[in-house]
Formats: sequence, structure tokens, C-alpha cells
Amino acid sequence: MDPEDAKFMRTDRRPGTLDVHPSLNALVLNYELEVQILGDNENVLFGEKTNMKKIIELPMLNTRTDCNALAKEVLAQCDLLHPSRLVEVEQTIYYLKKRKMTHTPKENDTSKSPNNTDDVANINCLNEYVELLYEGLSDKVKASHLILILARDPENLESLSRNETFLSALARVLREDWKKSIVLSTNLIFIFFCFSTYSTFHHVILHYKIGSLCMDIIDFELRRYDEWKAELDGQKLPADSSAIRRPCPNSASMSEIPRSRIPEPVRPKSGNFSDVNMKSVMDGSVYDDLSNSTESISEKKQLSEVEKVKKYRTLIRKQEQLLRVAFYLLLNIAEDENVEEKMAKKNIVGLLKLSIMQCNKDAMADLNVIEKLPRMLQTNNADLVHLTLKILFNLSFDGDLRSKMIKIGLLPKLVSLLTDDRHQNIVIKLLYHLSYDEDVKAQFAFTECVSLIADMLLLSAANEVDQIMVALCINLATNSTNAQQMADSSRLQSLMTRAFSYQDSLLMKMIHNISEHDPIRASFIEFVGDLAKAATESKKEEFVLECVGVLSNLHLPDLDWAEIFKHFDMVDWIRNILISNSREPDLILQVIVLLGTAVHDEGCAALLCKSDLPVILIDLLKAHQEDDEIVLQIVYIFMIILSHNNTISYIINSTEAPAYLIDLLQDNNKAIRHICNTCLNVIAENDNTWGDRIRIERFRNHNAQWLQMVDSHQLDPEEEDDDDNELPPYLNTEYLSTAVVPPLEDLTSGQDSDIISAKELDYDYFDRSDGNILQDFEMESM
Repeated sequence: MDPEDAKFMRTDRRPGTLDVHPSLNALVLNYELEVQILGDNENVLFGEKTNMKKIIELPMLNTRTDCNALAKEVLAQCDLLHPSRLVEVEQTIYYLKKRKMTHTPKENDTSKSPNNTDDVANINCLNEYVELLYEGLSDKVKASHLILILARDPENLESLSRNETFLSALARVLREDWKKSIVLSTNLIFIFFCFSTYSTFHHVILHYKIGSLCMDIIDFELRRYDEWKAELDGQKLPADSSAIRRPCPNSASMSEIPRSRIPEPVRPKSGNFSDVNMKSVMDGSVYDDLSNSTESISEKKQLSEVEKVKKYRTLIRKQEQLLRVAFYLLLNIAEDENVEEKMAKKNIVGLLKLSIMQCNKDAMADLNVIEKLPRMLQTNNADLVHLTLKILFNLSFDGDLRSKMIKIGLLPKLVSLLTDDRHQNIVIKLLYHLSYDEDVKAQFAFTECVSLIADMLLLSAANEVDQIMVALCINLATNSTNAQQMADSSRLQSLMTRAFSYQDSLLMKMIHNISEHDPIRASFIEFVGDLAKAATESKKEEFVLECVGVLSNLHLPDLDWAEIFKHFDMVDWIRNILISNSREPDLILQVIVLLGTAVHDEGCAALLCKSDLPVILIDLLKAHQEDDEIVLQIVYIFMIILSHNNTISYIINSTEAPAYLIDLLQDNNKAIRHICNTCLNVIAENDNTWGDRIRIERFRNHNAQWLQMVDSHQLDPEEEDDDDNELPPYLNTEYLSTAVVPPLEDLTSGQDSDIISAKELDYDYFDRSDGNILQDFEMESM
């Protein structure tokens, strides 16, 4: 190489394996250093690679060290370690910590536990580890531990997956010796779990039928747990509940006892437990010096009750680690629908809570899972509680299962978990589902949920409140008692302030529902000006819709609507909305409802008539004649305007309202016909001309079938010339339209007739005794 050709020098460091120092409290990072000398156009003139080691000392490591926090500090200080290796660093630190804890100060004591060996796992020694699998139980445990260290490094998985001898040995030992030691079976399943975290290695698990074996192991361990529990309680299990393993489909106990004891908040991702606190994962797991025999609690009859309880807890902790890894291995390989179907046939639903799928949800319902889950919520294991809540949430999409949750008294327990940050999100979602049912909403009032959720909304630091939380409040606010609790203790003032500050349409929708209830409406008087201003000035149509909805609910006699409309120039604003074709139908309807509320004030009714808004409403009636909601509300406005003495003449003489009200007598909607009759009664009493026409039209409507027959009757020509002065035997509609109807007292009495006269219809024929105009028409709260 000519020195003059050298232009640049490039160095590249490639991190490798991470080990522990044999004697120091330090990590040893192996990496490769490559140095290259480059010429023009980055041509490599010379290159050299060197294997290097970096020792990362941990002088402050002790038995109380937080491994997760220390691992993050190591990654922050060492640029050779990528953040994705956080779990690996944490595991290595944990191993170093355990080695320090188990180190004895006695110089003459050289005994070592097989799982706390100072040996460093090396991929080049794999054959030696495989040979140990053919030795005694302690050697098998030691070998499985070393192999597990290798398998936890994703870089080793590909080479391990190609070694058939190695995989066959692991599968054989697991199949033959899993009953002999929880440590051994946990190590071996954990190795296969490392493969399961990547879909590309799933064929390894399927080829050696590890999934089926895991289900057998789970079934056996759960049965053994039943034995331990019965032994501790001094009970005797039935003969069919022995610890002898039986095929899963014939397992009776799986349909009787909840089986999930997996303390894991989230599913592992990318082949590691990156989202899990590794201290809780590894504590009491494969690195502990576990006993090899776990068949019985009282192996020695002289054990006291306290010692039995202590041993029982130890065995459960060990067993949970085994179940944890086995369950997650099955969950990973269940990504394949065919594999999941095979699991379901072997009654995996009785072991795993696969509640997301419809068929599995139905199977769990048949197994009465809802009745068995509440006791899992009583445990102190936060991870188990969280998983149970997730199962309940998946099941809560079914209305029948929601009813079961309420019947077994689950609501108070869920509310008590709201204050726990670890479970708050999933609990709120679950409560939201439960609030779907009307009969359940009232039960919320007997818990602290309503006031607690309302306070959580107000204390939220974010600009936008949690949508699920406010959706829950929207549902609950439809109940009067719940709404009262939300408005108490100055909460209404705070809710209004927050809603106006951020123009939050969802929060205003909640306030809209609160305003539906009579006892609370008076509390909104102080906010009328703010609501009217927001409605006329805000650019967010959804927020405007809810503000108008609140105003339309304020049926308060002391409210001067005329002054409000004048002060905020609401007449022109309403006219623009009703005339514009670009507005949403929901907003148009809500503005019409607002007018129906405002015209109860006689001054406001006169103001609207002076502005010719009823004429615009008639045009709107023509355009939306098929929309019963809009038609009903417009006709209701006419009825209220006609109830004021100074606005009756405007409706009768200056609008086409009477004619349209007559047409609507034949409408299919009972509520519309009822209001129209009420309006026409008022018009007939105040205008004789319209009164006669209304009587005729009512007569025609009531006797429509008979009149149709009359119109279809044809007289013979010779009969028509007999007597021009006599009335025809049937009066057709043309005659009825032009004839003057004589008073009832002038008519001949004493003759029975099946035809009702027009005079007899001079009352509200469709009126109801209860006087409830809108009884048969319900409008969904917007």
C-alpha cells in the first residue's frame, strides 16, 4: 500500500455476546473492532479485524439493587450496547446479583448449586451441554440452564434451530423427565418459548409437538395444585380428581376451577419480556435453588402447619413460573389459526382464556367462567388481576354475560379498582360496556363510581379528556340520580368551565344529558349567556350542537328568551341555519327544538313572528315532510305560538300553517295528528271561515271510506232529469265542499245513522285523556 494513496481511516465496532466476569462484579462485553484504510472513492486499501473485550464494572451491585434501573444506566453509559438489548443486560445483571447473593464467605465451602454456577454459557460448548442432558438430574438442570442463556440471545436462535441433535435431545428430556423437576421443565419450556417469539421458528415447536406436551404439563400442574390445596385444607379430593394425568378433553376439573395464574400484564414482543419487570419474572424462577420433588406438601409428617403453609407458597411460586412460560409459548404459536383450532379441540379454552374469538367466548360462557373469575380479583397479584380484567372486558361485549357480571355483584369490585393506576384504563372500558344497559345505570348511583369518574375528568391535565371515560359519563348521565351526583359539589361549574375552555364536544354532550333532568335544570340559569354566546360564535359544529341541546332543555318559566335572542342576535343566526342547505340535519333539528322551548315565552314568540321565522319553518316543513322528527317539532312550535293571544292572528292570517295542519291530519304519526288537532281547535275557535273548513275536512277524513263509495256511484241519465230540486241519494265530495252546513239543531232528529256529522267532529277527536302530547313519540337524545 502506498502511503500517499491513503485518504481516510474507518473504524467499525460490532458488539457480540455479553457475559459476566468470573470474579468481579462486572459485565464482559465481547465485540469486534474492524479498522479500514480507504483511498479514493472509498476503496479499501487495508483492513484488519480484532476481537476485543470491554469490562463494565458494577461496584455498587448488592442484594437490593434494582436490576432494571441498573440495566438502563449501563445502556446509557455504554455506546456499544443497543437499547434493544435491555432485557439481556438486565438478565445478566440479575444473574450476577444472584451469584453475589449465593456466594458463601467460608473459604472451605466449595459447594455450588447447579443453577448458580459461575460457568459462562458459550455457543461453542453446545455439544458439551447436550452430553450433560444424558447424565443425572442435576447435570440436566445445569445443562438446561446454560442452554437457556444461549437461547435468550436472539442471535443464537437460527444456529440452534438447525441443530437437529440438540433439538431432539431437548424434546426427549422434556417429554421423559418433566415430572421429575419443576426447574428442569421450566428451563426446557423456556428454551422453546424463546423460539416461539419468532414466527419463523414456530416449525421447530410444531415438529417436536411441544405445544401438545405443554398442554399436558399444564393440565398435570393444575391438578397437582388442586391436590396441594386440598392437602393443606385437610380435605380429600374425589377419586376422579387424582393427579394422574388424563387427556385434556375429558378433564372435569378444568370446567370447575379457573386455571389462569399467569402474572403477566402484556404479551411478550420481539422474543423478549421487554415490557415486563424482569425482577418479578425471574424471582423464584429458574435461577433459584428449587427442590426437585414437588409431589407433596407434607413429605415429612412432622411438618408443622406453619411450615406446610410456607412450603405451599414456595411450591405455588415455582409452579406459576412454569405455567407462565408454558401459557405464553402456547399463546405465541396460536397465531396460526390451524394451531389454535387444534388447541380448542383439546379444551384449551378451559386452560387459556381465549375470549377474543366468538366461538371461544361461547365456550367460556358454557363453562360458567364469569362466576369463577371474581375470586381472582381478590388476589394481591396485580398481574393476575389485570389479566382477569382483560378477560372480563372481552366477555363484556356479550349482553347476557354483562348481565351475569352484574348479578354476581361484580360492579362494586370494579369500581374499587378505579383508584389503581395499573388497572384504571381497562376498568373504565369494562364499566363503559356495563353502562350500556338501562337497568344497570341506576346501580352505578349506589357506588362511588359517578363522583369518582367526574372528579377524574376534572383533574385531567390533558387538553382532551379520556374519550372512554367521558363516554362512560355520557351514558351514566341519562340517569337522574347519576346526573345529580355529577352536578353536586360545584362539579357542574367546573365541567362547564372546562368544556368552554377547550370547546370539548364530548364533555358538552355529557352536560347536555345532565340538563335533561328537571331537578337540575335550574342550575343552568347562570350559564345561559355562555351557552348562547358559544352557540352563535363557535366554529366547531359538534360543540354548537351540544350547546343548543342544553339550551333547548331549559324549560324554565323565569327565563326571558326574548331578551336572550335580542342580546345575542340569535334570530338572524337561526335564520341562517334553517335556510342554509350546508348544515347537518342534526343541527337543524336541534335548533327547531330550541325554538319550541323559546316560544313558551310570549315575548319571544312575538319576536319570532315579527321576524317571519314561522314562514321559514313552513318552507322547512315542505322540504322535510318525510322526516317525522322535524315535522313533529315544527307543528309543536305552531301549537305553542297559537297558545299566546297576541300571536294567533299572525299564524292564521299571515302564514299557510292552517292549510298544512289540515293536510297533516292524515299523517301516519299519531303524535303529529294529535298536535295538529289541538292547533286546529284553536284556529277554529278564533276564525269562523277556517272553522267551517276544518269541520268539513274532519268530516271527510273520518268518513273517507263512505265518501269514496259516493264518488264512485254513477246515476242513470233518466234519473237525473226527474227532479232538479231534490237532493241526490248520495252527496258527493263536490257538494260537501260547496254546501253550507246547517246547524245541528235544524237537522231532522230521531234518525239513526252510521255516518258522523261534521258538527259531531267539532272537537279534538284524537285527544287523549292523559293530555300527554308527545307520549307516543320518543326522540333519541343527541
